[in-house]
Amino acid sequence: MTGAGAGEQPGRPGKRGPAGFRPDVQSLRALAVSVTIVNHLWPGSPLTGGYVGVDVFFVISGYLISSQLIREIEGTGHLRLAQFYARRVRRLLPAAFLVLVFVAIAAYLFVPRPQWPAYGREITAGALYWQNWLVATKPADPTLFTALQHYWSLSVEEQFYLCWPLLLLVLFKIPAKFRFTGLAVVGLASLAFSVYLTGANQYMAYLITPVRVWELALGAVVAMAGRKLELPRIAANLVSLAGLAAIVFAVLVFDDYSEFPGALALVPAVGAALVIVGGMSPHRQWHSPVTSSAPVQLVGDLSYSLYLWHWPLIVLAPYAFPGAVAGGRLSTPASLAIVAASLALAYLSKRFVEDPIRFWPPLVRNLRLTFAGMVAGIVVVCAVASGLLLA
Repeated sequence: MTGAGAGEQPGRPGKRGPAGFRPDVQSLRALAVSVTIVNHLWPGSPLTGGYVGVDVFFVISGYLISSQLIREIEGTGHLRLAQFYARRVRRLLPAAFLVLVFVAIAAYLFVPRPQWPAYGREITAGALYWQNWLVATKPADPTLFTALQHYWSLSVEEQFYLCWPLLLLVLFKIPAKFRFTGLAVVGLASLAFSVYLTGANQYMAYLITPVRVWELALGAVVAMAGRKLELPRIAANLVSLAGLAAIVFAVLVFDDYSEFPGALALVPAVGAALVIVGGMSPHRQWHSPVTSSAPVQLVGDLSYSLYLWHWPLIVLAPYAFPGAVAGGRLSTPASLAIVAASLALAYLSKRFVEDPIRFWPPLVRNLRLTFAGMVAGIVVVCAVASGLLLA
C-alpha cells in the first residue's frame, strides 16, 4: 500500500472536502490492502485479481503527494524540497527499517543458511529503495521469493517522489493551459511503454518504475484539476460507485493469466481515480455508512504498516512453524493467525514507531537531524544485511 499509498492526508479526521481529511480515500486504502492480503494468503479465493490493490495505492499516492505539492507551489511560488523529503523520511522510513531489521533477525533464526545471501541483498535493496530493480533482474521463479519482495512497490513510490516535485515545478513555469498537456504526455508515454513491455516481458513490466509512472500521474491529474472536478451530489455518488465497481471487477475477474499491467491496469487505476473524484463533493456519499465506519477507517489508517508486515509473516511462517503448512500452502488457522498478527504488529508499529518519530518535535524542527537519522538507519540496516551476506 508505497508504499504502498503512504501519502499523507491533509487535515484531521472529521474534516470533509478536497482540502481536508478524506474518509473515502482512507477507505480506498483499506480496500487496497485488504484485497492484497487476501490474494497473498488465499490464492485460491475468488479475489484472484487482488494484486490490483497496488495499482489503487499508486493512484492514491499520486493524488495525495501532488495535492500537497501543488498547494505549496500555488501558495508560495516555490517548493521547500528539503522539507518535503524530510516529511517523506519521517513518514516512511521508521516502519520500513523496523520490518527490515525484523526480517534480518528472523532469517538468521529460521531461514536455511544457503538463502541468507539472497535475504542480505534484498534487505540492502529495501533500505536503499532499489528493490523493484533488483527483483526485476532476477529470474521469474516463485521459489526465489524472500520475505521482502513486496518492497518493490515502496521502491517505485520513493523513486517517483525523487523526481515528481521537480517535474511539477517545471510544469508550473509554463502557462496553466499547457500543464495538463504536460502531465498527459508523461502519463501516456508511461502507459504506452507499459502496454509494450507487458507484451514483451510481463515480469519486468510489473516491477519497474517507468511502467508505473502513469498511475501516479493519473492521481496527479485529479489533484491538479482540484475543485473543477467537483460534481453535483447524485453525479458524484454515481461516479464514486462506478469507480468502486471497476476495482471490484478487476479484483474478481483478473487472475495470474491476465496480461497485466498493460492496458488492463486502466480498470483499477481509473476506478480509484473515479472514487477520488466522486469524493470531492462536500455531500455525504451513499457508500459512507460502510466506508466511513470505524473498522474500515482503522484498516485504512494502518494500511501502510499492514502492507509492510503481512508478507514477511506469510513467507517466514512455514520456516518458523512447519506445522502451519497443509497441502503445500498455509492452513486456514495459520492464515487467520497471520492476519491477526499483521493487524497487531501494524497497530503497535504505528502507535510506538511511526507516529512518535513522524511527529517528534526535534525532528520536525531540525531537517539535518531528520536526514542524519535517515543515514544512520540505512547504515544500521545495511550492516545487519552484511552479516547475512558475509555468512
